[in-house]
This record gives sequence, C-alpha cells and structure tokens, in this order.
Amino acid sequence: MRPRPTRTEAAPGADRVQKVLAAAGIGSRREVERWIREGRLHVNGAAPAPGVKLEPGDRVTLDGRPVRWRAATGKESHVLLYHRSPGDALDLKVATSRAADHLRLPRSGGRWLAIQPLPPVDGGLEILTDDGSWAHRVSRGAHLLTMDYMLRMRGPLTLDLVEEFRAATDSDGEPLTILQAEAKFGEGSNHWLNVTARATRPALVRHWWAARGVIVGRLMRVRFGPVRLERDLPRGRSRAMTPAERAELFAEIEAAGRAATAPDEPAPIERRNSGR
Repeated sequence: MRPRPTRTEAAPGADRVQKVLAAAGIGSRREVERWIREGRLHVNGAAPAPGVKLEPGDRVTLDGRPVRWRAATGKESHVLLYHRSPGDALDLKVATSRAADHLRLPRSGGRWLAIQPLPPVDGGLEILTDDGSWAHRVSRGAHLLTMDYMLRMRGPLTLDLVEEFRAATDSDGEPLTILQAEAKFGEGSNHWLNVTARATRPALVRHWWAARGVIVGRLMRVRFGPVRLERDLPRGRSRAMTPAERAELFAEIEAAGRAATAPDEPAPIERRNSGR
C-alpha cells in the first residue's frame, strides 16, 4: 500500500502534528519539529511537512515505532498532585501502563509528564499531567515561583552556616536565590532546615552543604508556588488538582512574570533650590 501524501490542509477540526503530539504528551512542539527535521517522524509512512495536520486514522511513527495519539476532544486535561517518596524514581518515560502500575497513578490515554521533577534521591510534591501543552505552559514560568523544602541535616549545623546559606552561590558564582532558611535544631547531629527558594536546583543545595561537612539526608518539596503538600495525601498517592488550584497556579505564574519584566523604578529626582 502506497503511503498517503502529507497535507497542509485537512478536514475541519484537524490540528498540526506539533500541537497534537504535544497535547498527547509525546513531546514538546519544539521536539516534534526537530524530529521532523531529522526525518525521524513519519505520518502515513511519509515524512511530513512541518505544518501537516493530523486526521483521525492517520498513522504516526517515531523512529519506526507507532505513536499513540488522540484527536483533541475538548475535554479538560488531567492534572495530579503526587506525593513521591524519596528514592522512588519518577520514571515516566516507560510505557504508560507500567508507569501507572509502579507509581499507582490512574491510567491515562496519554503519557504522564512531570513539571520540574525532583531528582530521584529526593521526594515530596510532584505535579503531573497528561497534557503536553499544559505542561509546557506551566514549565515555562515555574522557575519564577517560590518553592518550600524541608531538609533533614546531619552534621555540624550552626546559625552562622544558615546565615551564610541565605547568601549562597553555586560553583559558578551564581546566587542560589535562597529567600528564607530556618533551622530546627534537634538532639545530636540530626537537624531540620526549612528553606524557601526560587530557581534553585536541589542538587546544588546538597552540594553546597556537603562542601561544609553537613549532609542533606532527605530533601522534601512541600510547596510548589501556591500549591502545598497536604498532610492527608500519603506517600505514593495522588489526587486530582482542583480547578481553583490550577487557576491560582497560573495566576501566580502570570504575576511573577509581570514582576520579573517590570522596569525598575527610576530614582527620585532631587529638587534643588534655585535660590529664586
């Protein structure tokens, strides 16, 4: 059977391949465009043009393997709040069914995507979605949000070190953007540190403390922007993110974006007495 030619025009309701595959969680729009340029993506057995539109029944393959996709139905995307245990790798690149079984996630027609996932050794609040467009929209502004972490420390933690950490820089001299750090000293060498940070990778936090002889034994994210990890959400469990929580998340991203791009206020002009 000869492959059907690619199209730039299609039936009403059809969408471009980049948009459809991104919404299905297969990859971002830029990734899909790169796959097309590299000749890795095919539609109905032929290399598509960048603007080709997919119709129901079209066969899509990536590196020769079938890609499961679904046409847009207008239904709301699924977004989950997931309490991940430290050390439980969030491997969402495996087959959807196996990922759902291992992580006890609900089944989805697409692939679960994590928004700014924590390193495997860490745990706490993760935000998952099966909508690639939603994931891209949030990920694009998530670095502007503040995050709360709870760190279990082991070693000679002192108030002087906590004060130094508030102004910490990484190995390249860039600030870690630590907005707040509060120590809860325990008995012996085990302590807790509550941290509020922005655009700071947990790995950099671990390395900073390790260089000073303090080991971060556990790092838990307990707040992602306006969304908090609730005590009634046990480890290894998830719940749907409410429409109100979604709206609040986007509102905070937009507000942070406006604040980041707002021009600095000019210094007030000192009026001088002209002597008249």
